[in-house]
Amino acid sequence: MQRCIDYIRFNHESEGFSLSDEDEADIIAVLEKDETADSLIEKYILEKSLVTSDYIASDKDFTFYPNTRCLFNFFDLKNSNKLREVSIYITSLRTAEMMVNPLDGAFDLDRLIAIHSNLFSDIYPSAGTLRTKAAAKRTEFCRPAFIKSSSKEIFSKLSKDHYLRGLDRETFISDLAYYMGEVEAIHPFRNGNAPAVRLFFWDLIDYAGYQIDWASADPDRLLEADICAIDGDFQPLIDVLEEIVYLK
Repeated sequence: MQRCIDYIRFNHESEGFSLSDEDEADIIAVLEKDETADSLIEKYILEKSLVTSDYIASDKDFTFYPNTRCLFNFFDLKNSNKLREVSIYITSLRTAEMMVNPLDGAFDLDRLIAIHSNLFSDIYPSAGTLRTKAAAKRTEFCRPAFIKSSSKEIFSKLSKDHYLRGLDRETFISDLAYYMGEVEAIHPFRNGNAPAVRLFFWDLIDYAGYQIDWASADPDRLLEADICAIDGDFQPLIDVLEEIVYLK
């Protein structure tokens, strides 16, 4: 329970938010199955007077509102701080929901798409849809035309490596850093890649017989390590993982 809460708190801190006592109580209610994420999200929408309407998908799904950094969303929110606040609350509940009921199946692109869809489908019409535009963070991510082929290559390799099961800790951390960097470099979605990828590897790490203590990681240091890994330098990420990955 506490590991799950700490993980979600880390997600908040990564986005510049603190986890309030009220939000933590809602997360615990989902983790303990006293409440459903659906019911709490519905209540939140009403309390915050968020306006929703029937939405018809269009080519605008992957664009920002004019003169904003807000991706088109079901609530028609054009203030980035407000959108981030709504997003972090809703995705926290969806994260707790998936921790209680983990997804089945292989660790592949389909799983990553399902995670992204579950996290963001309350907010964005583009949730669970692969990126169609170029993206970069100091260096260019995988071009949209190659997302599927690059994903097939890296996830096939992960499968052949038995999803990292049966490895000693040193080898596990080294291989984990490699795969985390490769998936980050693919950057399959228009937004929300970090929480989706993080939850994907949370499940993988657990499946491989280890656990990760995200609460002990520094978000800024992790971000820098992720960027280095995208560029092919995995050592900074290995150094971070050495401090937070343990055998179960």
